[in-house]
Amino acid sequence: MKKRIGIIGGGIIGTATAYFLSKYPDAEITLFEKSSIGSGTTAKSAATFCLIDDSVSHEFWSVRLFGFNFYTRLENQFPGSTGFEKTGTLTICPYREYELYVKQAISLTLASDYKAEYWTDAERIHKIIPDINLDGVLGAGWCPDDGFFDATMTANTLARICREAGVKIYTETKVTQICTSGSKVTGLETTKGHFDFDVVVDASGPWARHVAQLVGVKLPIWHTKAEVFILEPTEKLGYNFPVLKYPRFYARKDKDNVFICKSHQSMDLNNPMHAGFWDPDLLPMTGGTDPYFWDFLTEQLMDVYPRLLESSIVNEWVGYRAEPPDFLPVLGPTPVEGYILAAGAGGNGVIEAPTIGRDLASFIMEGNKSWYLDRLPLSRLDNLKYDDTGRLISKPEIVIK
Repeated sequence: MKKRIGIIGGGIIGTATAYFLSKYPDAEITLFEKSSIGSGTTAKSAATFCLIDDSVSHEFWSVRLFGFNFYTRLENQFPGSTGFEKTGTLTICPYREYELYVKQAISLTLASDYKAEYWTDAERIHKIIPDINLDGVLGAGWCPDDGFFDATMTANTLARICREAGVKIYTETKVTQICTSGSKVTGLETTKGHFDFDVVVDASGPWARHVAQLVGVKLPIWHTKAEVFILEPTEKLGYNFPVLKYPRFYARKDKDNVFICKSHQSMDLNNPMHAGFWDPDLLPMTGGTDPYFWDFLTEQLMDVYPRLLESSIVNEWVGYRAEPPDFLPVLGPTPVEGYILAAGAGGNGVIEAPTIGRDLASFIMEGNKSWYLDRLPLSRLDNLKYDDTGRLISKPEIVIK
């Protein structure tokens, strides 16, 4: 008898999970997306994938490496399917702890048969970005193999492969209820009818907190804002713009312009300007950025890259990241049997999606709980305390860097 699995969410994590589940002949998979495949948070993603940045701690190096290899193999198999642009990554190190982190990343990258270097020579750094200010900078890491993907394109490629493998995909379909008997999942009610399932995977991104409430699971996930400006320099830069990483913000090319965003790990979950509980359905397609973000960005660029201040804003938008208090995903089983979490990847969904999908598929179909799932269960957040407004009183130590 086949195991019936429903997946809520057609973003990069939902489609990756469906992809790996489709490798099992005894899995019957149905995916529900309330809008279109690769919309929502996936569509509002920088999709940078860098071997030497700080987005995922070195504890999770294998997660980063597996994801990078997975996407590049997909691109090689189906050229253009992921929208990969190989721009290289320049990671600027303004202080000692960050420098040590980047140097270790370079060692891991080299050990994985990719290229990377650490430079302290300003002339070498300026060959990549000639007009960057290096005052007070200790050095920079450079990886020419890095770049960025198109997350929506990648999700649609995975969805196409899944359909060919027999996965049923319903778009423009909202899940309205998770059906249970006792403390076990039995199916889903949707705007296109009722479906019976043995397992439901919640890959709903910033909607996950609300979805979990449908089965009485308290999911300690906040929203932080991925606020983005697309800048058009007054004069063409005249060089190939890489992925540029600083501890507090990052940038990459956007055709002939520059995409720039605040790093998600610099957010404070107790600061109402940074974090809250917002309705992702009310997100505008463009606009919606906060004045504080432009002030923050202006201050950063004034110090490190003043030329970019000589730009026009040609577009701006905001997306919501789903962030647990330790900025790590929440994965695997819950107190409700059959309700499985693939939530809280925050700004790292593109990086983590292949490993999440692979490991959840193995857990659901074979009962194998990987070290990754074992490291990131919901239960690790059981001892959090909140005030009456939902703000954290105590939180686990963040171990990102």
